[in-house]
Amino acid sequence: MAAHHLRRRLAKAHHVVLIDRSPDHVFSPSLLWLMVGQRQDHQIRRPLQRLAGKGIEVHRDEIEAIDLDRKVVRTRSRTFDFDYLVVSLGAQLAPEAVPGFGEMAHNLYDLDGCGRIHAALETFRGGTIGVFIPSMPFKCPAAPYEAALLVEAFCRKRGIRDKTDIHLFTPEHQPMPVAGPRLGEAIAGMLRTQGIQYHPLYTFERLRPETREIVASNGASTHVDLLLGVPPHQAPAAVRSSGLLGVSGWIDTDPRTLRTGHEGVFAIGDITSIRLPDGKMLPKAGVFAHAEAKVVADAIASEIGGRQPRASFDGNGYCWIELGDGKAGFASGRFYAEPTPQLRMFKPGRVWHWGKVAFEQWWLRRWF
Repeated sequence: MAAHHLRRRLAKAHHVVLIDRSPDHVFSPSLLWLMVGQRQDHQIRRPLQRLAGKGIEVHRDEIEAIDLDRKVVRTRSRTFDFDYLVVSLGAQLAPEAVPGFGEMAHNLYDLDGCGRIHAALETFRGGTIGVFIPSMPFKCPAAPYEAALLVEAFCRKRGIRDKTDIHLFTPEHQPMPVAGPRLGEAIAGMLRTQGIQYHPLYTFERLRPETREIVASNGASTHVDLLLGVPPHQAPAAVRSSGLLGVSGWIDTDPRTLRTGHEGVFAIGDITSIRLPDGKMLPKAGVFAHAEAKVVADAIASEIGGRQPRASFDGNGYCWIELGDGKAGFASGRFYAEPTPQLRMFKPGRVWHWGKVAFEQWWLRRWF
C-alpha cells in the first residue's frame, strides 16, 4: 500500500523500492477459508513482481540489518541506501519458542500450516480438536475464534460433529479484549451456542507431543487429536538489532503520523506498538496497516514536495468474523476514542460473509 501510493504521488525521478523475502503476497484473511477447503492457495496469492509493472522496484531478498546512522538497509545480497524508510516487517512467527509445537500443532497463521490443517480435517473421523493461543500479542485477534467456529461447521457438514469435541484455549479474559465486553461476550456466546468448550485465562505451560496433551500451569492436561496453534509472535531479528524497538518489544510510533524517533523513518503494521487512551494496545490487524500506509505515503510525498503533510491516522477499523455455514459477523469502530474504543457489532448473516468475499476479490484485483 505504501509503495503504491508513493509511486502515484512522486515523479519518476524518485525511486520507490520494495524489499520482501517472499515472492508472493498472501491475502491473509483468506487463510481461514483455505483451512476448511473453501480456497486453494493459488487463489489467495499474487506475485509481488507484478508491482514492477507499476513502476515500483521489487527486490526479493532477506533483510539482515537496518543501519539508522548510515541510512542503509543491508540484505543477504546487497546494501540499499534510503532517504525515507518504511519498516513493515510485521510480526515474525516463532513456533520454535514452544517446544513440541512443530511435532504436535499446525500453524494457524501460515499458508502451509493452513493447508496441513485442511488435509488433517479431511481425514478426521472424530476425537478432540484444540485451538490454542500460548501467548500474547498475536495478530488478527478474531482469527482463532473464527477458526474454532469454522472447524465446528466443517465437522457438522461432514457428519462427525457428534463424535468431535472442540476446545479453545486462550490467555485472554475474553475474546478480543481491546474491543470491550459487549463484543467479547457476543463472540463467547457464539462459541457456547456451537458447543465449543471455551477456556479463557488459560495459562499454558507446555505441550506433550508423546501423549498429545496440552498442559496448563496448574498441571491440568487435555488430550487433543488435532491441534491448531497460534505461534508466539516477535519482532524480526533485523529490527531487534536496529535500535528501533521500545520496551514493548515492538517499534513505538507516533499514533497519528507513524513516525519513529529517527528522522525519515516510519513504521507501519504488525511491527508497531501503539498505546490507546485506555492503556491497551492497538490490535495487530491488516485494516490498520492499510490505513497507516496511506498516512505514511502522504507524509513522505508531501515532505519531498515541500508541502505540509495532511493525512493523520485516526485509529478507525473494522473486522469480519467468520461463523461458518456461509455466515459472518461484522464489527467496526473508533479505537482512538476516549476513554475506551467505541465499537459496534452488526447482526451476523450471509450478507457479511459475501461482503468479505467481495473485499477479497476487490483487494487482489485492485493492487495486483
